[in-house]
Amino acid sequence: MKKNKGMKIYKQRKKRKGGNNQIVSILGTCAVVFGVGIFGYYVVAVPIYDLISTSDKKQEASNIVETSDTETTTVTTYKKIFEDLDLDKVTEASTAVSTAPVTEVTTVSTEKVTTEAPVTTILTGEIPVEVTTQAPAVPVSSEVKGGCYYLSTDDISSVSALVDKLNNIGDCSSVVVPLKTTGGSVNYSSSIDSARLSGAVSSDVSLYDIVSVITKKGLTPIAEISTISDNIYPETYKKSAYQFADGYTGEWLDNRAEDGGKPWLSPFSSVTIEYLSSLVNEITASGIKNIICTDTCFPPFREKDLGYIGEIVQSETRYKGLTDLINTLDDAAAANGGRVMLSVSAPDVMNSSSEVFRPEEFGSMPAVVSINMNDFSGENLSAVLNKIADKTGSMKVVPCLIADSVTESALSTAENTFKASGYDFYVFK
Repeated sequence: MKKNKGMKIYKQRKKRKGGNNQIVSILGTCAVVFGVGIFGYYVVAVPIYDLISTSDKKQEASNIVETSDTETTTVTTYKKIFEDLDLDKVTEASTAVSTAPVTEVTTVSTEKVTTEAPVTTILTGEIPVEVTTQAPAVPVSSEVKGGCYYLSTDDISSVSALVDKLNNIGDCSSVVVPLKTTGGSVNYSSSIDSARLSGAVSSDVSLYDIVSVITKKGLTPIAEISTISDNIYPETYKKSAYQFADGYTGEWLDNRAEDGGKPWLSPFSSVTIEYLSSLVNEITASGIKNIICTDTCFPPFREKDLGYIGEIVQSETRYKGLTDLINTLDDAAAANGGRVMLSVSAPDVMNSSSEVFRPEEFGSMPAVVSINMNDFSGENLSAVLNKIADKTGSMKVVPCLIADSVTESALSTAENTFKASGYDFYVFK
């Protein structure tokens, strides 16, 4: 009995020993879990919460706009600010943005600017930059009277050259400024992206400077643009050129490429119409209200060229491509209170040899008729003016005398001849 009882005591002691170990193990596990919880809270959870909270505060700050006499807009700058821009590449203009990480919020204040001038876009490298086109201080009237003098491209090559020229011209009330010349050069700092990208812009003189200098002299500026005779723009924007009718050869050239052949703007192309309309809009928005359109003609097509291009230039009504273009440009000018004048030569008017000169298509649009007296041997200016008047229908005629074609004495009396024939606006070139 005692032996059995001893055995029971032994077993009970062993059982108690095992129970103590389990208690210790449970307590140890609890301690570890508690420690991990404390560690996770302070080392992981708190920093994450702080990060989220800070991000939310920055997001709220970036949406704040304070309204007062000046507008204050909060802007956040990031390391990869250009990543979302859809550009082929970012040029040197992007170096203005620091590549170092920025963790603070930068607030930029900009004062309100009130202007009626249109905002246009130019290219700096390949990144569009908004600039404001300023209108001249002196308003320009759409009505012009008296004598008008033609400026040359050299005369507007710089502001100082323009000032010098205006200080040395004779008595006149207006001047013609050649803003786009035969061949396609744009002789002012155009803000039109496609003009700049095509290489057509050949000057850094702004329209604002040109118009301001002229108006400050008490003169009215009149623009002149060459329309179709443009070999620069279609080199880059090929859909603006005449296309081969086969649909795959590409753009037509006026000669073989190896012999210096060049493309021409096509009046049938929507790309051409959009480009020329943009130029007219930009010019009239600058304050110039009258634009003379020159070179509105087809290239000297050969018979085989007509076959290459097809029906569009073979049709008897192809002239409508030219007349429709001029009327479209006139509409673009009218949107800014301006108008277009069609330039033609006196022989083309008299012989009806100009495809674009169809008075019935233009209503009362002015026709600037250039007169080279060398084309009229033995005739005087008055007789030539009478012949022109018989052919112009309802179009208002603006006679333009080529100065080199007459003697100095004839030039000095030309103004009296114009007035005696009933013209209140006349041009000397």
